[in-house]
Amino acid sequence: MRAEARLWLEQARRDLEAARHLAQTRDWFASVFWCHQVAEKALKALLIASGKAARGHNLLELVRVVESELGVEPPREVVRCARYLNPHYMISRYPDAANGLPYELYEEEDALKAIECAEVVLGWVEQLLQ
Repeated sequence: MRAEARLWLEQARRDLEAARHLAQTRDWFASVFWCHQVAEKALKALLIASGKAARGHNLLELVRVVESELGVEPPREVVRCARYLNPHYMISRYPDAANGLPYELYEEEDALKAIECAEVVLGWVEQLLQ
């Protein structure tokens, strides 16, 4: 695996630990954001490992690039998780995107679902990169 891809994958793993910790401290909005980052960095690691450009924050677009550029069809669960996590890149951080205070919008269930989705995307990428 390319050294740069390894760095992106390692940071994705560490971001997952941060998301878990934030969920435990009831900072659910922040946990959900870091789950988005896990998926984004994992998908970018996959693309970089294959010598492809990895740009942007749109998880659905990154999944499409993986499919079109690498010829790898993502499992339905990966697509579902990318779809779930995608809007949280903005909504979890910005009052104007959230139409209110982000920290008031999130509950424990949101963080747990986001963590599960981050694990799904990261696990799929790790399997492909073995």
